[in-house]
Amino acid sequence: MFCVNKKCLIDARIRFIMKTYLLHIALLLCGLLLINSPISAQVLLPHYSVWEGFAFEDKHVVESREAEERFARFLLGLEQQNSTQQTEQIGALLAKADQHNATARFLTLAEKYLYEPNSPYRDDERYLQFLQYAATHQLADYTINPRYQKHYTMVQKNRVGHKATDFPYTTQAGEKGRLYQLQSKYILLFFHDPDCDECQYVKKQLENQHAHFAQKGVQVVAVYIDDEVEAWRKAHYPSAWLSVYAPEIDRQDLYNIKALPTLYLLDTQKWVILKDAQIDKVVSYYE
Repeated sequence: MFCVNKKCLIDARIRFIMKTYLLHIALLLCGLLLINSPISAQVLLPHYSVWEGFAFEDKHVVESREAEERFARFLLGLEQQNSTQQTEQIGALLAKADQHNATARFLTLAEKYLYEPNSPYRDDERYLQFLQYAATHQLADYTINPRYQKHYTMVQKNRVGHKATDFPYTTQAGEKGRLYQLQSKYILLFFHDPDCDECQYVKKQLENQHAHFAQKGVQVVAVYIDDEVEAWRKAHYPSAWLSVYAPEIDRQDLYNIKALPTLYLLDTQKWVILKDAQIDKVVSYYE
């Protein structure tokens, strides 16, 4: 769950991006084209064309870079679809792959792009669509791989549009409380580690938004869930924040914290607005 040797994910994310640099540049250019063109996305990037002519029956092709490039274009195209259409497209892809014993390749790609914490394109809701189809249709590569079954359970925790799980906490002053007792228009859960470089970067970014957050009624709750309590006790946080220790989150897997830092934005009733969101997405939510 946590960064190796207390290092955060910034180096790993850089490696991830560089590894697929050319592919991501191509996707960004496609995305700009779709955004700026008056022509519909369906015309520019029709879903059926992504896999047209693809040799699902050829193992070498399935494992090739071409397959990954097509899969990335497929994900880009999904962004232009509603939820029902996305589910249909994902189901059609996995059904075709299953016919040729290629499900494992596409579940691996889905995990890489949509679930891995190093990926800037991670999206639990989209990943869940892949896992739901695999589970419902009992695809072999899903049923024999306990990792995917674990993912299926974890990504359903605290989903966007669902109520966040309550948890007990202790403040640095020793006061006890629970998430549901907090009263604020918005609550931003900042899961972090004081010794994590990337966490410190995000912390600084959040501090820079203090006036903006205060205007919008955002209560930042810095949540520490690891066992090395002394590091947390010695850490300093803005006076407007609530710094809490909540080990039960990790011990009971109450939240799907894949790595640190992780941000969740909740409304006043504790419904999840943003899950595992990057800092820029949190800030842009209020613009």
